[in-house]
Amino acid sequence: MVKPDIQKKKIFYIEKVSFLRSMMEFALRAHGAEIYSVDTLDNNFYLLEDLTPDLIIFDLDSIGENLEKIKEYSTRAVLVATGNESQQASVSDQVKMYLIKPLQAKNIAVKILSLLD
Repeated sequence: MVKPDIQKKKIFYIEKVSFLRSMMEFALRAHGAEIYSVDTLDNNFYLLEDLTPDLIIFDLDSIGENLEKIKEYSTRAVLVATGNESQQASVSDQVKMYLIKPLQAKNIAVKILSLLD
């Protein structure tokens, strides 16, 4: 159940695996977040500008050559990256949280949304 007193936080999620995208959308919406998701960033940068999200979650494999562009948003939004353990070092300085795959649904929304409090 969504708590009525929570101000909706805008979250932009980039994940090529549709099951993971759906799982995250469901979990975050259940906690009152407003979530927008895409499978790739290639033709969707305009959404980042238009939506001005509070938080950007991105899978390192789903952003391809756009890692540097994503890092530019760190002054405007909290960045959370997902990927395998060996990829963590490539973004550890620029992201607030790194989630190692496979992702576990239990309490993932609470962990992520706690970054916005």
